[in-house]
Amino acid sequence: MRIGISIKWTLSAVFIVILVVVVYAFFMISDTQKGVDRETERIRRIQYEALDQLGAQTTRTLSLPASSLMFDTDLEGLRGLLAPIVEDDKTREKSHSAVYATIIAPEGRVWVAVMSPEYDRLTMADTLFFDRHRESQVTEQVSTAFLETYENAPDFPITEEVVRSLVTRDGEKIDLAIRQYTVAIKPKSDDGHASPQGYLIVGYSIAGLTKEIEIIQQQGDQQKQEALERSLYLALLAVILGLLIAGIQSFLVTRNIKKLTKAANQIASGDLTVRSSVRSRDEIGQLGEQFNVMANRVQALLVETEQKAMLEKELDIARSIQTTLLPSDGYAECGGIALNGYFQPASTCGGDFWNFAKLADGSVLLTIGDVTGHGVPAAMITAVAKSSLDTILHIHHNQPLNIPALMEELNVAVCQTAKRTIFMTFLAVCISPDSRHAEIVNAGHNFPLLARQEDVKALVVRGERLGDNPNAKYQSVKTELQPGDLLLLYTDGITEYLNPLGAEYGEKRLRKVLSGFDRLDVNSAMQMLWSDFSAFCDNAPQMDDITLMFAKIR
Repeated sequence: MRIGISIKWTLSAVFIVILVVVVYAFFMISDTQKGVDRETERIRRIQYEALDQLGAQTTRTLSLPASSLMFDTDLEGLRGLLAPIVEDDKTREKSHSAVYATIIAPEGRVWVAVMSPEYDRLTMADTLFFDRHRESQVTEQVSTAFLETYENAPDFPITEEVVRSLVTRDGEKIDLAIRQYTVAIKPKSDDGHASPQGYLIVGYSIAGLTKEIEIIQQQGDQQKQEALERSLYLALLAVILGLLIAGIQSFLVTRNIKKLTKAANQIASGDLTVRSSVRSRDEIGQLGEQFNVMANRVQALLVETEQKAMLEKELDIARSIQTTLLPSDGYAECGGIALNGYFQPASTCGGDFWNFAKLADGSVLLTIGDVTGHGVPAAMITAVAKSSLDTILHIHHNQPLNIPALMEELNVAVCQTAKRTIFMTFLAVCISPDSRHAEIVNAGHNFPLLARQEDVKALVVRGERLGDNPNAKYQSVKTELQPGDLLLLYTDGITEYLNPLGAEYGEKRLRKVLSGFDRLDVNSAMQMLWSDFSAFCDNAPQMDDITLMFAKIR
Protein backbone atom coordinates (compact mmCIF):
# COMPACT_ATOMS: atom_id res chain seq x y z
CA MET A 1 0.00 0.00 0.00
CA ARG A 2 1.45 3.34 -1.05
CA ILE A 3 1.06 6.22 1.42
CA GLY A 4 1.09 9.72 -0.03
CA ILE A 5 3.59 12.30 1.12
CA SER A 6 0.79 14.58 2.35
CA ILE A 7 -0.45 11.86 4.72
CA LYS A 8 3.09 11.18 5.92
CA TRP A 9 3.66 14.89 6.43
CA THR A 10 0.40 15.30 8.38
CA LEU A 11 1.01 12.25 10.55
CA SER A 12 4.55 13.42 11.29
CA ALA A 13 3.29 16.86 12.32
CA VAL A 14 0.59 15.35 14.56
CA PHE A 15 3.11 12.99 16.14
CA ILE A 16 5.53 15.83 16.87
CA VAL A 17 2.75 17.99 18.35
CA ILE A 18 1.52 15.16 20.58
CA LEU A 19 5.06 14.38 21.67
CA VAL A 20 5.68 18.03 22.59
CA VAL A 21 2.39 18.22 24.52
CA VAL A 22 3.12 14.97 26.37
CA VAL A 23 6.56 16.22 27.37
CA TYR A 24 5.04 19.55 28.43
CA ALA A 25 2.37 17.77 30.52
CA PHE A 26 4.96 15.51 32.09
CA PHE A 27 7.13 18.40 33.21
CA MET A 28 4.13 20.42 34.38
CA ILE A 29 2.78 17.54 36.50
CA SER A 30 6.26 16.79 37.76
CA ASP A 31 6.80 20.43 38.77
CA THR A 32 3.39 20.48 40.50
CA GLN A 33 4.22 17.32 42.43
CA LYS A 34 7.57 18.74 43.46
CA GLY A 35 5.84 21.91 44.65
CA VAL A 36 3.37 19.88 46.70
CA ASP A 37 6.19 17.83 48.21
CA ARG A 38 8.14 20.96 49.08
CA GLU A 39 5.08 22.62 50.65
CA THR A 40 4.23 19.47 52.61
CA GLU A 41 7.74 19.17 53.92
CA ARG A 42 7.84 22.85 54.79
CA ILE A 43 4.60 22.73 56.81
CA ARG A 44 5.63 19.47 58.44
CA ARG A 45 8.96 20.96 59.47
CA ILE A 46 7.41 24.20 60.78
CA GLN A 47 4.72 22.38 62.75
CA TYR A 48 7.13 19.85 64.18
CA GLU A 49 9.58 22.56 65.16
CA ALA A 50 6.79 24.52 66.86
CA LEU A 51 5.41 21.41 68.54
CA ASP A 52 8.85 20.26 69.69
CA GLN A 53 9.54 23.70 71.11
CA LEU A 54 6.16 23.71 72.89
CA GLY A 55 6.56 20.18 74.23
CA ALA A 56 10.08 20.78 75.52
CA GLN A 57 9.09 24.10 77.11
CA THR A 58 5.94 22.66 78.73
CA THR A 59 7.62 19.60 80.22
CA ARG A 60 10.57 21.57 81.52
CA THR A 61 8.33 24.28 82.99
CA LEU A 62 6.18 21.73 84.85
CA SER A 63 9.00 19.47 86.00
CA LEU A 64 10.22 21.91 88.70
CA PRO A 65 6.88 22.47 90.61
CA ALA A 66 6.09 18.78 90.10
CA SER A 67 9.19 17.91 92.13
CA SER A 68 7.90 19.76 95.22
CA LEU A 69 4.39 18.34 94.89
CA MET A 70 5.75 14.82 94.55
CA PHE A 71 7.92 15.33 97.60
CA ASP A 72 4.79 16.32 99.59
CA THR A 73 2.78 13.50 97.95
CA ASP A 74 0.26 16.10 96.81
CA LEU A 75 -1.65 14.21 94.17
CA GLU A 76 -4.36 16.81 93.84
CA GLY A 77 -1.75 19.46 93.31
CA LEU A 78 -0.12 17.37 90.64
CA ARG A 79 -3.47 16.85 88.97
CA GLY A 80 -4.15 20.54 89.09
CA LEU A 81 -0.70 21.12 87.62
CA LEU A 82 -1.33 18.80 84.63
CA ALA A 83 -5.03 19.44 83.94
CA PRO A 84 -4.63 22.91 82.36
CA ILE A 85 -2.33 21.43 79.70
CA VAL A 86 -5.01 19.32 78.05
CA GLU A 87 -7.87 21.72 78.84
CA ASP A 88 -6.01 24.80 77.55
CA ASP A 89 -4.90 23.08 74.33
CA LYS A 90 -8.48 21.88 73.76
CA THR A 91 -9.84 25.39 73.70
CA ARG A 92 -7.47 26.50 70.95
CA GLU A 93 -7.60 25.60 67.24
CA LYS A 94 -4.24 24.09 66.43
CA SER A 95 -2.76 21.43 64.22
CA HIS A 96 -1.83 19.68 67.44
CA SER A 97 -3.40 19.36 70.91
CA ALA A 98 -2.42 17.73 74.20
CA VAL A 99 -4.21 14.40 74.59
CA TYR A 100 -2.80 13.21 77.88
CA ALA A 101 -0.32 14.17 80.61
CA THR A 102 0.96 11.83 83.31
CA ILE A 103 3.54 11.60 86.07
CA ILE A 104 5.09 8.20 86.75
CA ALA A 105 7.06 7.37 89.86
CA PRO A 106 10.22 5.31 89.56
CA GLU A 107 8.80 2.66 91.87
CA GLY A 108 6.51 1.65 89.06
CA ARG A 109 3.35 3.38 90.22
CA VAL A 110 1.18 5.84 88.31
CA TRP A 111 0.80 8.93 90.40
CA VAL A 112 -1.28 11.21 88.24
CA ALA A 113 -2.86 10.74 84.80
CA VAL A 114 -4.92 13.40 83.01
CA MET A 115 -6.41 13.09 79.49
CA SER A 116 -8.43 15.15 77.08
CA PRO A 117 -12.15 15.33 77.89
CA GLU A 118 -13.17 13.91 74.50
CA TYR A 119 -11.54 10.57 75.28
CA ASP A 120 -12.65 8.03 77.88
CA ARG A 121 -9.73 5.65 78.09
CA LEU A 122 -6.13 5.34 76.95
CA THR A 123 -4.28 2.09 76.57
CA MET A 124 -0.54 2.20 76.24
CA ALA A 125 0.31 -1.36 75.30
CA ASP A 126 2.74 -3.01 77.70
CA THR A 127 3.29 0.32 79.46
CA LEU A 128 0.35 1.74 81.38
CA PHE A 129 -3.41 1.94 81.45
CA PHE A 130 -5.77 4.54 82.88
CA ASP A 131 -9.24 6.05 82.38
CA ARG A 132 -10.78 9.34 83.32
CA HIS A 133 -13.39 7.86 85.72
CA ARG A 134 -10.84 6.71 88.28
CA GLU A 135 -9.54 8.87 91.03
CA SER A 136 -6.05 10.10 90.51
CA GLN A 137 -4.96 8.62 93.79
CA VAL A 138 -5.62 5.17 92.45
CA THR A 139 -2.43 3.85 90.91
CA GLU A 140 -1.94 1.12 88.37
CA GLN A 141 1.02 -1.16 87.93
CA VAL A 142 3.50 0.04 85.32
CA SER A 143 5.75 -2.47 83.56
CA THR A 144 9.41 -2.59 84.47
CA ALA A 145 10.37 -2.35 80.81
CA PHE A 146 8.61 1.03 80.50
CA LEU A 147 10.60 2.54 83.37
CA GLU A 148 13.88 1.03 82.19
CA THR A 149 13.38 2.80 78.90
CA TYR A 150 13.62 6.19 80.59
CA GLU A 151 16.03 5.23 83.36
CA ASN A 152 18.64 4.33 80.77
CA ALA A 153 18.03 7.46 78.68
CA PRO A 154 21.06 9.74 78.77
CA ASP A 155 19.37 13.06 77.91
CA PHE A 156 16.03 14.70 78.56
CA PRO A 157 13.61 15.68 77.30
CA ILE A 158 12.96 12.64 75.07
CA THR A 159 10.85 13.10 71.91
CA GLU A 160 8.97 10.12 70.48
CA GLU A 161 6.40 9.61 67.75
CA VAL A 162 4.08 6.70 68.65
CA VAL A 163 0.58 5.39 67.93
CA ARG A 164 -1.80 5.11 70.91
CA SER A 165 -5.08 3.28 71.14
CA LEU A 166 -7.85 5.48 72.62
CA VAL A 167 -11.53 5.03 73.29
CA THR A 168 -13.76 8.07 72.83
CA ARG A 169 -16.64 8.97 75.15
CA ASP A 170 -18.95 7.43 72.55
CA GLY A 171 -17.11 4.12 72.89
CA GLU A 172 -15.34 4.30 69.51
CA LYS A 173 -11.82 2.93 69.51
CA ILE A 174 -9.27 4.82 67.43
CA ASP A 175 -5.55 4.72 66.82
CA LEU A 176 -4.06 8.16 67.17
CA ALA A 177 -0.63 9.39 66.04
CA ILE A 178 1.01 10.94 69.13
CA ARG A 179 4.16 13.02 69.49
CA GLN A 180 5.25 12.37 73.04
CA TYR A 181 7.67 14.34 75.20
CA THR A 182 9.22 12.92 78.40
CA VAL A 183 11.31 14.77 80.98
CA ALA A 184 12.82 13.57 84.27
CA ILE A 185 11.53 15.20 87.49
CA LYS A 186 14.53 15.82 89.75
CA PRO A 187 14.71 17.43 93.18
CA LYS A 188 16.88 20.47 93.71
CA SER A 189 20.46 19.40 94.35
CA ASP A 190 23.72 21.21 94.76
CA ASP A 191 25.67 18.83 92.54
CA GLY A 192 22.87 18.33 90.01
CA HIS A 193 23.27 14.52 90.03
CA ALA A 194 20.22 13.54 92.10
CA SER A 195 18.17 10.53 90.99
CA PRO A 196 14.86 11.30 89.25
CA GLN A 197 11.76 11.41 91.46
CA GLY A 198 9.69 10.45 88.45
CA TYR A 199 8.93 11.24 84.87
CA LEU A 200 6.60 13.80 83.31
CA ILE A 201 5.05 12.61 80.01
CA VAL A 202 2.92 14.81 77.74
CA GLY A 203 1.43 13.42 74.50
CA TYR A 204 0.26 15.71 71.69
CA SER A 205 -1.98 14.54 68.87
CA ILE A 206 -0.60 15.31 65.39
CA ALA A 207 -3.87 14.38 63.66
CA GLY A 208 -4.39 18.04 62.79
CA LEU A 209 -0.97 18.19 61.14
CA THR A 210 -1.71 15.00 59.23
CA LYS A 211 -5.03 16.49 58.14
CA GLU A 212 -3.33 19.68 56.91
CA ILE A 213 -0.83 17.60 54.93
CA GLU A 214 -3.68 15.56 53.43
CA ILE A 215 -5.41 18.78 52.43
CA ILE A 216 -2.23 20.04 50.76
CA GLN A 217 -1.82 16.72 48.94
CA GLN A 218 -5.47 16.85 47.83
CA GLN A 219 -4.88 20.36 46.54
CA GLY A 220 -1.76 19.08 44.76
CA ASP A 221 -3.71 16.23 43.19
CA GLN A 222 -6.33 18.73 42.08
CA GLN A 223 -3.63 20.93 40.56
CA LYS A 224 -2.15 17.93 38.74
CA GLN A 225 -5.58 17.02 37.45
CA GLU A 226 -6.10 20.57 36.25
CA ALA A 227 -2.64 20.56 34.62
CA LEU A 228 -3.49 17.30 32.88
CA GLU A 229 -6.80 18.68 31.65
CA ARG A 230 -5.08 21.84 30.38
CA SER A 231 -2.53 19.65 28.62
CA LEU A 232 -5.30 17.63 26.99
CA TYR A 233 -7.07 20.77 25.83
CA LEU A 234 -3.77 22.15 24.57
CA ALA A 235 -3.01 18.87 22.82
CA LEU A 236 -6.42 18.87 21.14
CA LEU A 237 -5.99 22.46 20.01
CA ALA A 238 -2.42 21.80 18.84
CA VAL A 239 -3.49 18.70 16.92
CA ILE A 240 -6.28 20.60 15.19
CA LEU A 241 -3.95 23.47 14.29
CA GLY A 242 -1.20 21.01 13.29
CA LEU A 243 -3.58 19.12 11.02
CA LEU A 244 -4.77 22.35 9.45
CA ILE A 245 -1.27 23.76 8.91
CA ALA A 246 0.19 20.42 7.79
CA GLY A 247 -2.71 19.90 5.41
CA ILE A 248 -2.25 23.32 3.82
CA GLN A 249 1.52 22.92 3.59
CA SER A 250 1.33 19.38 2.23
CA PHE A 251 -1.23 20.50 -0.37
CA LEU A 252 1.02 23.34 -1.51
CA VAL A 253 4.08 21.10 -1.65
CA THR A 254 2.51 17.97 -3.10
CA ARG A 255 0.75 20.00 -5.76
CA ASN A 256 4.11 21.00 -7.23
CA ILE A 257 5.54 17.52 -6.68
CA LYS A 258 2.61 16.00 -8.57
CA LYS A 259 3.32 18.40 -11.43
CA LEU A 260 6.95 17.29 -11.48
CA THR A 261 5.90 13.62 -11.32
CA LYS A 262 3.50 14.06 -14.22
CA ALA A 263 6.17 15.79 -16.30
CA ALA A 264 8.71 13.06 -15.45
CA ASN A 265 6.25 10.35 -16.52
CA GLN A 266 5.65 12.12 -19.81
CA ILE A 267 9.37 12.34 -20.45
CA ALA A 268 9.75 8.68 -19.50
CA SER A 269 7.05 7.82 -22.07
CA GLY A 270 9.07 9.56 -24.78
CA ASP A 271 7.64 13.09 -24.88
CA LEU A 272 10.82 15.14 -24.53
CA THR A 273 9.07 18.44 -25.20
CA VAL A 274 7.44 18.51 -21.75
CA ARG A 275 8.77 21.05 -19.26
CA SER A 276 7.97 21.75 -15.62
CA SER A 277 5.53 24.57 -14.85
CA VAL A 278 6.40 24.74 -11.12
CA ARG A 279 6.95 28.31 -9.99
CA SER A 280 7.94 28.79 -6.36
CA ARG A 281 10.80 30.34 -4.43
CA ASP A 282 11.60 27.29 -2.30
CA GLU A 283 13.55 24.09 -2.92
CA ILE A 284 10.67 22.66 -4.99
CA GLY A 285 10.96 25.62 -7.34
CA GLN A 286 14.70 25.01 -7.65
CA LEU A 287 13.95 21.35 -8.32
CA GLY A 288 11.56 22.39 -11.08
CA GLU A 289 14.23 24.57 -12.66
CA GLN A 290 16.78 21.77 -12.49
CA PHE A 291 14.17 19.42 -13.93
CA ASN A 292 13.84 21.63 -16.99
CA VAL A 293 17.63 21.83 -17.29
CA MET A 294 17.76 18.03 -17.06
CA ALA A 295 15.00 17.65 -19.66
CA ASN A 296 16.89 19.92 -22.06
CA ARG A 297 20.05 17.98 -21.44
CA VAL A 298 18.30 14.64 -21.91
CA GLN A 299 16.85 15.83 -25.19
CA ALA A 300 20.28 16.99 -26.34
CA LEU A 301 21.87 13.73 -25.16
CA LEU A 302 19.33 11.68 -27.07
CA VAL A 303 20.14 13.61 -30.21
CA GLU A 304 23.85 13.16 -29.52
CA THR A 305 23.28 9.47 -28.78
CA GLU A 306 21.44 9.04 -32.04
CA GLN A 307 24.22 10.78 -33.91
CA LYS A 308 26.82 8.76 -32.03
CA ALA A 309 24.98 5.55 -32.86
CA MET A 310 24.98 6.51 -36.52
CA LEU A 311 28.67 7.38 -36.29
CA GLU A 312 29.47 4.09 -34.56
CA LYS A 313 27.56 2.26 -37.23
CA GLU A 314 29.57 4.06 -39.88
CA LEU A 315 32.76 3.29 -37.95
CA ASP A 316 31.81 -0.38 -37.83
CA ILE A 317 31.35 -0.28 -41.57
CA ALA A 318 34.70 1.49 -41.95
CA ARG A 319 36.35 -1.13 -39.74
CA SER A 320 34.80 -3.91 -41.79
CA ILE A 321 36.12 -2.28 -44.96
CA GLN A 322 39.54 -1.84 -43.37
CA THR A 323 39.52 -5.49 -42.33
CA THR A 324 38.94 -6.51 -45.92
CA LEU A 325 41.92 -4.37 -46.97
CA LEU A 326 44.31 -6.24 -44.67
CA PRO A 327 45.30 -9.90 -44.75
CA SER A 328 43.75 -12.15 -42.16
CA ASP A 329 45.70 -12.40 -38.92
CA GLY A 330 47.54 -15.64 -38.35
CA TYR A 331 49.60 -18.05 -40.41
CA ALA A 332 50.08 -17.66 -44.15
CA GLU A 333 52.50 -18.83 -46.87
CA CYS A 334 53.80 -16.88 -49.83
CA GLY A 335 56.38 -18.42 -52.15
CA GLY A 336 58.99 -20.04 -49.93
CA ILE A 337 58.24 -17.76 -47.01
CA ALA A 338 56.17 -18.69 -43.90
CA LEU A 339 54.32 -15.68 -42.48
CA ASN A 340 52.32 -14.79 -39.39
CA GLY A 341 50.77 -11.33 -39.07
CA TYR A 342 48.77 -9.61 -36.32
CA PHE A 343 46.99 -6.25 -36.18
CA GLN A 344 45.33 -4.70 -33.05
CA PRO A 345 43.95 -1.15 -33.44
CA ALA A 346 43.82 1.24 -30.47
CA SER A 347 40.30 2.34 -31.42
CA THR A 348 37.54 1.26 -33.79
CA CYS A 349 39.65 2.01 -36.83
CA GLY A 350 43.42 1.83 -36.99
CA GLY A 351 46.16 3.60 -38.87
CA ASP A 352 48.52 0.62 -39.25
CA PHE A 353 48.87 -1.35 -42.43
CA TRP A 354 50.59 -4.58 -43.43
CA ASN A 355 50.50 -6.78 -46.53
CA PHE A 356 52.36 -9.43 -48.48
CA ALA A 357 52.26 -10.19 -52.19
CA LYS A 358 54.01 -12.52 -54.66
CA LEU A 359 55.48 -10.64 -57.59
CA ALA A 360 55.72 -11.73 -61.21
CA ASP A 361 59.34 -12.83 -60.92
CA GLY A 362 58.60 -15.03 -57.88
CA SER A 363 59.77 -12.49 -55.35
CA VAL A 364 57.78 -11.92 -52.14
CA LEU A 365 56.99 -8.32 -51.21
CA LEU A 366 56.39 -7.60 -47.50
CA THR A 367 55.02 -4.15 -46.62
CA ILE A 368 54.09 -2.50 -43.34
CA GLY A 369 53.05 1.08 -42.58
CA ASP A 370 52.03 3.31 -39.69
CA VAL A 371 50.00 6.51 -40.08
CA THR A 372 50.52 9.17 -37.40
CA GLY A 373 47.73 8.85 -34.83
CA HIS A 374 44.85 6.43 -35.07
CA GLY A 375 41.12 6.44 -35.67
CA VAL A 376 39.17 7.41 -38.76
CA PRO A 377 41.65 9.92 -40.30
CA ALA A 378 44.49 7.45 -39.99
CA ALA A 379 42.30 4.65 -41.40
CA MET A 380 41.48 6.80 -44.44
CA ILE A 381 45.16 7.37 -45.22
CA THR A 382 45.77 3.66 -44.71
CA ALA A 383 43.03 2.88 -47.21
CA VAL A 384 44.61 5.31 -49.70
CA ALA A 385 48.02 3.69 -49.26
CA LYS A 386 46.59 0.19 -49.62
CA SER A 387 44.60 1.15 -52.73
CA SER A 388 47.61 2.85 -54.26
CA LEU A 389 49.80 -0.18 -53.51
CA ASP A 390 47.28 -2.57 -55.00
CA THR A 391 46.97 -0.36 -58.10
CA ILE A 392 50.73 -0.18 -58.60
CA LEU A 393 51.12 -3.95 -58.14
CA HIS A 394 48.32 -4.57 -60.56
CA ILE A 395 49.84 -2.29 -63.20
CA HIS A 396 53.23 -4.01 -62.89
CA HIS A 397 51.96 -7.55 -62.38
CA ASN A 398 53.81 -8.76 -65.50
CA GLN A 399 56.82 -6.50 -65.16
CA PRO A 400 59.77 -6.35 -62.79
CA LEU A 401 58.95 -4.05 -59.88
CA ASN A 402 61.25 -1.21 -58.88
CA ILE A 403 60.84 -0.98 -55.08
CA PRO A 404 62.24 2.61 -54.68
CA ALA A 405 59.92 3.79 -57.51
CA LEU A 406 57.01 2.06 -55.74
CA MET A 407 57.81 4.01 -52.57
CA GLU A 408 57.99 7.30 -54.48
CA GLU A 409 54.57 6.73 -56.06
CA LEU A 410 53.06 5.93 -52.65
CA ASN A 411 54.62 9.12 -51.26
CA VAL A 412 52.96 11.22 -53.97
CA ALA A 413 49.57 9.57 -53.29
CA VAL A 414 49.78 10.25 -49.55
CA CYS A 415 50.95 13.84 -50.09
CA GLN A 416 48.04 14.58 -52.40
CA THR A 417 45.51 12.97 -50.05
CA ALA A 418 46.70 14.23 -46.64
CA LYS A 419 47.88 17.65 -47.83
CA ARG A 420 50.97 17.25 -45.64
CA THR A 421 48.84 17.21 -42.45
CA ILE A 422 49.05 13.47 -41.82
CA PHE A 423 52.16 11.36 -42.43
CA MET A 424 52.89 7.70 -42.78
CA THR A 425 55.97 5.62 -42.13
CA PHE A 426 56.35 2.71 -44.53
CA LEU A 427 58.69 -0.24 -44.98
CA ALA A 428 58.97 -2.52 -48.00
CA VAL A 429 61.02 -5.74 -47.96
CA CYS A 430 61.34 -7.66 -51.23
CA ILE A 431 62.73 -11.21 -50.78
CA SER A 432 64.28 -12.74 -53.87
CA PRO A 433 62.79 -15.91 -55.40
CA ASP A 434 65.67 -18.01 -54.11
CA SER A 435 65.33 -16.36 -50.63
CA ARG A 436 69.05 -15.57 -50.66
CA HIS A 437 68.77 -11.83 -50.29
CA ALA A 438 66.29 -9.07 -49.44
CA GLU A 439 65.93 -5.59 -50.90
CA ILE A 440 64.74 -3.05 -48.30
CA VAL A 441 63.30 0.44 -48.81
CA ASN A 442 62.38 2.44 -45.69
CA ALA A 443 60.24 5.60 -45.40
CA GLY A 444 60.92 6.61 -41.79
CA HIS A 445 59.68 3.29 -40.35
CA ASN A 446 61.15 1.16 -37.56
CA PHE A 447 64.09 -0.90 -38.78
CA PRO A 448 63.21 -4.55 -39.37
CA LEU A 449 64.82 -7.03 -36.96
CA LEU A 450 66.66 -10.15 -38.16
CA ALA A 451 66.99 -13.08 -35.72
CA ARG A 452 69.80 -15.43 -36.74
CA GLN A 453 70.96 -18.09 -34.30
CA GLU A 454 71.48 -16.25 -30.96
CA ASP A 455 71.94 -12.84 -32.59
CA VAL A 456 69.30 -10.18 -33.28
CA LYS A 457 70.22 -7.17 -35.38
CA ALA A 458 68.41 -4.27 -36.97
CA LEU A 459 68.57 -3.88 -40.74
CA VAL A 460 69.30 -0.17 -40.93
CA VAL A 461 67.72 1.58 -43.92
CA ARG A 462 66.64 5.22 -43.84
CA GLY A 463 64.28 7.45 -45.82
CA GLU A 464 61.71 10.26 -45.52
CA ARG A 465 58.17 9.63 -44.33
CA LEU A 466 55.37 9.36 -46.85
CA GLY A 467 53.36 12.56 -47.19
CA ASP A 468 56.12 14.82 -45.93
CA ASN A 469 57.90 15.76 -49.17
CA PRO A 470 56.32 15.00 -52.56
CA ASN A 471 59.76 15.10 -54.24
CA ALA A 472 61.40 12.68 -51.85
CA LYS A 473 63.70 10.03 -53.36
CA TYR A 474 64.28 6.60 -51.87
CA GLN A 475 67.19 4.20 -52.04
CA SER A 476 67.13 0.46 -51.48
CA VAL A 477 69.59 -1.58 -49.46
CA LYS A 478 70.18 -5.28 -50.05
CA THR A 479 71.07 -7.78 -47.37
CA GLU A 480 71.86 -11.47 -47.57
CA LEU A 481 69.58 -14.06 -46.06
CA GLN A 482 70.21 -17.58 -44.79
CA PRO A 483 67.89 -20.53 -44.37
CA GLY A 484 66.25 -20.32 -40.92
CA ASP A 485 66.48 -16.54 -40.68
CA LEU A 486 63.49 -14.92 -38.90
CA LEU A 487 62.44 -11.40 -39.88
CA LEU A 488 60.19 -9.21 -37.71
CA LEU A 489 58.42 -6.16 -39.15
CA TYR A 490 56.57 -4.10 -36.52
CA THR A 491 55.12 -0.68 -35.70
CA ASP A 492 56.08 1.50 -32.76
CA GLY A 493 52.79 0.67 -31.00
CA ILE A 494 54.56 -2.26 -29.31
CA THR A 495 57.90 -0.64 -28.45
CA GLU A 496 56.33 2.56 -27.11
CA TYR A 497 53.68 0.77 -25.02
CA LEU A 498 53.68 1.90 -21.35
CA ASN A 499 52.85 -0.44 -18.48
CA PRO A 500 50.96 0.76 -15.31
CA LEU A 501 54.29 1.91 -13.80
CA GLY A 502 55.03 4.11 -16.81
CA ALA A 503 57.87 1.92 -18.14
CA GLU A 504 58.23 1.53 -21.92
CA TYR A 505 58.45 -1.91 -23.54
CA GLY A 506 61.22 -0.64 -25.81
CA GLU A 507 63.29 -2.05 -28.68
CA LYS A 508 65.95 -3.36 -26.30
CA ARG A 509 63.51 -5.71 -24.60
CA LEU A 510 62.09 -6.68 -27.98
CA ARG A 511 65.53 -7.71 -29.26
CA LYS A 512 66.21 -9.64 -26.07
CA VAL A 513 62.97 -11.59 -26.43
CA LEU A 514 63.70 -12.38 -30.10
CA SER A 515 67.09 -13.89 -29.29
CA GLY A 516 66.99 -17.55 -30.31
CA PHE A 517 63.64 -17.23 -32.10
CA ASP A 518 65.24 -18.46 -35.36
CA ARG A 519 64.76 -21.99 -33.97
CA LEU A 520 60.99 -21.40 -33.79
CA ASP A 521 58.35 -21.39 -36.46
CA VAL A 522 56.38 -18.18 -37.04
CA ASN A 523 53.39 -19.35 -35.01
CA SER A 524 55.46 -20.16 -31.91
CA ALA A 525 57.45 -16.94 -32.32
CA MET A 526 54.25 -14.86 -32.42
CA GLN A 527 52.83 -16.69 -29.38
CA MET A 528 55.95 -16.29 -27.23
CA LEU A 529 56.43 -12.62 -28.15
CA TRP A 530 52.80 -11.77 -27.39
CA SER A 531 52.94 -13.68 -24.08
CA ASP A 532 55.95 -11.64 -22.92
CA PHE A 533 54.37 -8.41 -24.15
CA SER A 534 51.05 -9.10 -22.37
CA ALA A 535 52.82 -9.88 -19.08
CA PHE A 536 54.71 -6.59 -19.34
CA CYS A 537 51.63 -4.47 -20.15
CA ASP A 538 49.51 -5.87 -17.26
CA ASN A 539 46.24 -4.57 -18.76
CA ALA A 540 47.54 -1.02 -19.16
CA PRO A 541 45.44 1.00 -21.67
CA GLN A 542 46.52 0.81 -25.33
CA MET A 543 47.37 4.21 -26.79
CA ASP A 544 48.53 3.29 -30.32
CA ASP A 545 47.90 0.65 -32.99
CA ILE A 546 50.03 -2.50 -32.84
CA THR A 547 51.10 -4.47 -35.92
CA LEU A 548 53.48 -7.43 -36.07
CA MET A 549 54.63 -9.57 -39.00
CA PHE A 550 57.02 -12.54 -38.73
CA ALA A 551 58.65 -13.97 -41.89
CA LYS A 552 60.57 -17.27 -41.75
CA ILE A 553 63.16 -18.06 -44.45
CA ARG A 554 62.99 -21.79 -45.22
